[in-house]
Amino acid sequence: MPSYNYTKKEPGEAPGKGGPAAHLTAPARLLAVLIVSIFSAELVVMIVLFLLKDLLHPLTVVLIDAPLLVLILSPALYFFLFKPLLSIVEERREAELAVLRERNKLRRYLEVAGVIVIVLDKQGRVELINRKGCEVLGFREEEILGKDWFLNFIPERLKAEVQLVFSMLVSGGADSDEAESYYENPVLTRGGFERTILWHNSVLKEGGRVIGLLSSGEDITERKLTEKALKESEARYRLVHNTAFDGIIIANAGDRIIDCNDSAARIFGYSRGEFIGIPVTTIIPEKYKELHRRGLKRFLETGESKVQGQIAEYEGIKKTGEIFPLELALNNFTLGGVIHFTAMIRDITERKKAERERELMQARLSQSQKMEAIGRFAGGIAHDFNNILTAIRGNAELAIEEIGKDDPLYSRLDGIITSVLLASKLTRQLLLFSRGQPFELVPLDMNKIISDLLLMISRLIGEEITISADLAPQVWTIEADEGNIEQVIMNLAVNAKDAMPEGGKLTIKTENIVLDEKSAESIPDARAGEAVRLTVADTGVGMSKELVSRIFEPFFTTKEAGKGTGFGLAVVYSTVKQHNGWITVESEPGLGTTFRIYFPVMMKKREAGAAHKDERSAPGKGEKILLVEDDPKVLDFTRMALSRHGYNVAAAGNAAEALEVFEKEKEDIQMVLCDMVLSDQSGLHLVDQLLEKKPDMAVVFTSGFLEASQRLLLNGKGYRYLQKPYSMLSLLKTVGDCFARGRD
Repeated sequence: MPSYNYTKKEPGEAPGKGGPAAHLTAPARLLAVLIVSIFSAELVVMIVLFLLKDLLHPLTVVLIDAPLLVLILSPALYFFLFKPLLSIVEERREAELAVLRERNKLRRYLEVAGVIVIVLDKQGRVELINRKGCEVLGFREEEILGKDWFLNFIPERLKAEVQLVFSMLVSGGADSDEAESYYENPVLTRGGFERTILWHNSVLKEGGRVIGLLSSGEDITERKLTEKALKESEARYRLVHNTAFDGIIIANAGDRIIDCNDSAARIFGYSRGEFIGIPVTTIIPEKYKELHRRGLKRFLETGESKVQGQIAEYEGIKKTGEIFPLELALNNFTLGGVIHFTAMIRDITERKKAERERELMQARLSQSQKMEAIGRFAGGIAHDFNNILTAIRGNAELAIEEIGKDDPLYSRLDGIITSVLLASKLTRQLLLFSRGQPFELVPLDMNKIISDLLLMISRLIGEEITISADLAPQVWTIEADEGNIEQVIMNLAVNAKDAMPEGGKLTIKTENIVLDEKSAESIPDARAGEAVRLTVADTGVGMSKELVSRIFEPFFTTKEAGKGTGFGLAVVYSTVKQHNGWITVESEPGLGTTFRIYFPVMMKKREAGAAHKDERSAPGKGEKILLVEDDPKVLDFTRMALSRHGYNVAAAGNAAEALEVFEKEKEDIQMVLCDMVLSDQSGLHLVDQLLEKKPDMAVVFTSGFLEASQRLLLNGKGYRYLQKPYSMLSLLKTVGDCFARGRD
């Protein structure tokens, strides 16, 4: 029987001191008090009866002795015996109720937990399992309790492995330190199916002796299936975030964390001891705190909540102050009439990162499609526009042949030809959006290109901006496409103009540079060797580091709506890369911007333009040419130019006419000069038909726009190609070279 220490001081007893029986237990003291009270009462009765012996009969004394004793003793018995006994019984009952409440509280926690909770004894028999565990396994609690866990609920192929881990954990020896506290394995359900569970194991001890194992398990079967599907469908665009336990937090109505699992503390960067007891607002970012307070107040007053019972995405703040995205499932329960809240937390940082990468890839794909559409549109414009330019240039050149240089019209006709050349460069620049225009890499003198552009740049940027050209003498030769380099310079000039709305200075500089390995390492993407450096600097508003990091992105612009497309610098960057060069940017707000572009030097340095010497071919000798061109003006110019220079021309305005002419004159026709795009069919298809009938004919194609794939096709078949707008000289040279090769 348990003993209770009765410590109440008797009246008159000095503080801190006791009587002779102060060391006795409560029951012993009560017995002593009872005996003393009886004897004291009896002594009082005896004294009274003795004093009244002369007045009372002896028989009367005997009869009133017991009642007097009871009358005197009753108050003492009540205060010193029965009342202390009642107090002891009440204290024991309260203690038993407290234990029962704690057990119920723990049971509630287990039942609302979103994970399996199971207790095994040292033999592996199930001593406890929560509702989640019963749901996952598909059995009732009474069907599980007492069963051998490994024999009944672990697949046969894994029994030995899982039991080995269990044995190491409960052994209590050195091996238990090496056993896995986090373990993943499948369990068998009632239907014979397997569910994959991620376990967190804790050894149970009593008096220093291991008595069993407590395990909490998360059913990750669906998560595993989802991860597998995501890996298969989004392997290139999505990162698979690490499998992690969900955090469980329990908070009271006072908005303090009163319990949590280790995962919750770990997610927020705390130890479990630090985490429990802190206000919930400690882990909520500032922008959500007021919303949280209002929501908690509304729920406590009305019972209404907009977030409980559903999964939503929010942000949390770690102990370090780092804000991170999380997935939250919030609910509540009442324990002992007191409202508590449970929160399931999942860190979704990796998932969000993967989603952002996928969105970026989708944006890049959308951008690529836009560029392709622009390219197709530009190609159509270029084809028609170059036909017009061909007719203008050709007729001007025919007119020049008919007059002398002293004629007043000569300079005007020459101006027309110069304007056509400038217009043709514009179409080439337009085609850069699609990269559909093949580069024509030739030896170039950077100084010459800049000198030719200075007048155009000065008119473009206005009188408020002064231009300084610092061109190095004897600058090395680079191999590049002239139109593309011109566009790079013009785009940088336009960019500088927009950066100096109040005027300023634009500096264009060239210099020969030799980079060693150490110097090349300090410049992004650079390579050691010789290069020509083009510098374009302005004294404009400058840019922040953040803007500098984005200026080469397509569609990115700092200009107002309608004043910029976001293509200019993107085209500059693309063009430099296609020429195997590299580019750097230096800028600070208020201090202007400097672009430095490096172009590798040709292996053999040559004077720019050395490869551009036109050689006039010998006139024709009456060779028969079938000319097929659906633009009447181009057809007329080309026929006249060839006829004037010794060739016999049979002209056709479409494929159908060409077939008719060919049938009549095929014995004499030695060459087909055909446009790639005809009104009734493809020029390639027409030529294939003609070559089937006469395979030894030379073939020259013309076009205002040619895809890179089409150029490869022509080269593969050995056909010559003449880009519109072509000059009369290039036309005669191309045709003459074909016949000269045939004669050789």
